[in-house]
Formats: sequence, structure tokens, C-alpha cells
Amino acid sequence: MHRNSYSLAALAAAAVPGLVPVRTSTIATPAEDLDVAGVVAEDGRRLMVLSPSTTASGVRLERDLRIADALTGTPLRTVIPPVLGYVKLPEGGRCAVTEAPVGRPLMLDDLQDSTEAARSLGQVLARIHTVPRYAAEAAGVESYTPETLHARHRARIDRVHAAGHLPAAVAQRWEGLLSDAGLWDFAPQFVHGDLSEECLFVSGHRISAVRDWSSSTVGDPAADLAWLVSSLDPERFDELYAAYREELPTDSHPRLMERAQALGEFAVAEWLEHGLEVEDEVIVADARGMIADLDADLAQLARDEAERAYDEMSAREDG
Repeated sequence: MHRNSYSLAALAAAAVPGLVPVRTSTIATPAEDLDVAGVVAEDGRRLMVLSPSTTASGVRLERDLRIADALTGTPLRTVIPPVLGYVKLPEGGRCAVTEAPVGRPLMLDDLQDSTEAARSLGQVLARIHTVPRYAAEAAGVESYTPETLHARHRARIDRVHAAGHLPAAVAQRWEGLLSDAGLWDFAPQFVHGDLSEECLFVSGHRISAVRDWSSSTVGDPAADLAWLVSSLDPERFDELYAAYREELPTDSHPRLMERAQALGEFAVAEWLEHGLEVEDEVIVADARGMIADLDADLAQLARDEAERAYDEMSAREDG
């Protein structure tokens, strides 16, 4: 069942001994089946209350907090708000109370407008990707081999292509990416798995908190970079990526950025497939529009390449 901020404050008081709520605020969350509120206590503490409204959201919340708890023993502890208490819900499951994330939700413009914010996120991503595999797996995180992940991408692209949704140029490009064995030869690492503006907080120009670890896996680190490489201006992403590489204790995969770009493109096929499965014409139209944009970009690249080849041939003939 859904709960308003006042009900969530009462649950917080039951979960945390001595807590006296004096003010509440609603907090946006991308999950419709998770109720979240901010609470200010009488002693000035700021907390966040999370209450699942379905069995599925309860499972996700438990997984999220179990993984987050495991990460408090890593360098990520500075960006993970600690859990302060739980209380059982009458319908089953538990409501959780954590310290409120410091700062405010990150907006993409924060990264576009600030080199410091972009570099800070790059550093946090590097710390995520260097979490020891044993620590992640001890928290119940699933592990995937490069072969398994590649097969998933292949199957999705094949399904969308077979259904007639891919222009020839896009299908050819994606086939070329999937056939490039060196691109997919990487060492699996711990990844957040669902990075977005909703799960990141910023204070000043620094990343102050990372939320929602329920989609975390040991898999392809490019998955956490795909959203950013497709959303940020190239110059700003290069700054983020430079900070990421500086923070890593070892060299990154030499083609990590290429793979992130590929996954950013493949995400369009995933979005289209989702729209088709749920029969949502708005999603389908949005995905088809993005595929059309990619097709136009590829056509322009082909024209530019043809012009360069012609200019080079003319220069040789003139010489």
C-alpha cells in the first residue's frame, strides 16, 4: 500500500529509537512502487524513509540496502548514507530509515556546467569499479561473463532487426560492433547498473551520495559510462573519463569508451523492445525516432568520408 509523508514519518519514529519528527518533505523516486520521504528530526538530524508498496519493491529495497551495507567497508562509504533502522510493515516487508543524502539530486546540467562535478563523478565511478569482486559477491550480487553479456546484446539486436525496425546502416553498424571480438574481451567488474540523475546527489561541485544499488552486478564497467557518453558534451565527458582513469589503480580497458558508446546505442534497441512488449506507442515512437537520428548521423558520416576521399584523390592528381 502507498503511504504519504506523514505516515512515513510515523514509521521513521518507530524504526529509530528517540526520533521525534518535526517536518517532512516528499522526495521524487523513479520507482512508482516505492514511497520515499525526507524527515527532519527535533534534534536537527535529516533522514530518509523508504517504504515499499509491493512485494517486488520490497525485494528490491532489501537487495539495495544489503549491497549498500557491504559497500560501507570500501572507499565508497563516504557516498553511501548509512541505515539507521527498520520497522516491519503490517502487510509484510520492512520500511527502512537512512541518513538523508547530503546535498541535492544531481542534474545533468551540473555535469555540463562544471568540470569539478564531472571529475568528481569520474572518481566515484572508478571507486565503484574497483570494489573487490569477493565483497560484491558476498552481498549477493550476480556475476556475468563477457560472453553472457555479449550474447544478450546479440539476441536483442537480432530480435529488433528481425522485426524490421532497423535501417540497413544501423543494422550494419551494430553487426560490426558485435562482431569485433576485441571490443568485448574485458574483465568483469562491479558496476552500479542503473546510473541516472535520480540516484546521484551533489553538494557544491562534488558527488555527495549514490543511491539505489539494487541493479548492481559484476559485469561490464562500460554499462555505467554508457549513459554519460551519450548525454554529455564530448569535452565534458573527456574530463570525466580522465578523472576516472586517474583514480583507477590499474589501466582501464583500452576500448572501454568505444564499448560505452556501443552500449549507449544498444540501449535504444532495449527501449524499443520494452515499448513493443508493453504495447506503449509513445515509447515505440521515441525509440524509433532515436534510431532514425542514428541512421541520419551515419549517413552524414558516410558523406563526410566520401568528401574527404574525393579531396585526397583530387590533391594527388593536382600534385
